[in-house]
Amino acid sequence: MIITLKAVVSTQSTGTTMAIFYIFSSGSVEVLFYRCMLAYHLFVCWYRVEYPVYTPADKTYGGKWKYLTHWNAMLQLLYYLLFGILSLITPSLPATLRKTRDYIYHVLILPLSVFVAAMFWGLYHWDREMVFPAWLDEMITPFFNHQKHTAIIIWSLAELCLVHHMVPPFTHGLLLAVLFPSCYLMTVLYVNYKSGVWAYPILGVLDSTGLGIFLAACILGYVGLFWVSAALGRTRSRARTVKIE
Repeated sequence: MIITLKAVVSTQSTGTTMAIFYIFSSGSVEVLFYRCMLAYHLFVCWYRVEYPVYTPADKTYGGKWKYLTHWNAMLQLLYYLLFGILSLITPSLPATLRKTRDYIYHVLILPLSVFVAAMFWGLYHWDREMVFPAWLDEMITPFFNHQKHTAIIIWSLAELCLVHHMVPPFTHGLLLAVLFPSCYLMTVLYVNYKSGVWAYPILGVLDSTGLGIFLAACILGYVGLFWVSAALGRTRSRARTVKIE
């Protein structure tokens, strides 16, 4: 009886291992990339539940949603969970879904991850108290910090190299690239209006003129990153066409 149970457990374990091996060894590079991202972000979901992080600022008006880092983290989480699950269902996306994915990637995923990482680490090394005070080290683990501020750009650039995306029409992309940061900054201003709380300390030390210049520079910087994203996408498309020919 014991031997039989061991044999059943061994068979089930072998079957599970083979299924996992098949999932991560079959399909195109694009499909495998999204499946790996699905596995990683499922782990991130588990980590967030197992090791929840709540800072004092999270309990103020707007909660975590006043932080651009959180917007980006949730966007990437939903993006990779969605297209990771779809990669398990079908190896080729319908044209409408593929077009939607490409729009999201070039307008949001790549430029936003670069913007968040560049702004965070730039301000962190200039004066970390402006974005990530030292006392947060006791509450936020290095993995959680790098998952939200470092890994995001690694996955976005890896996707650029491994997955072919069609670049959206520049006027459509430009409109979205202006609307998205504008919506976020309006949220930041509204939170401050309602509660007197700034999402980031640096905003509180600027006068009205400096604040206006800083916010305008953020929007222009985001638009510039979209332009770079679109340029890189077109360059990769040309290189892919030449390789095929």
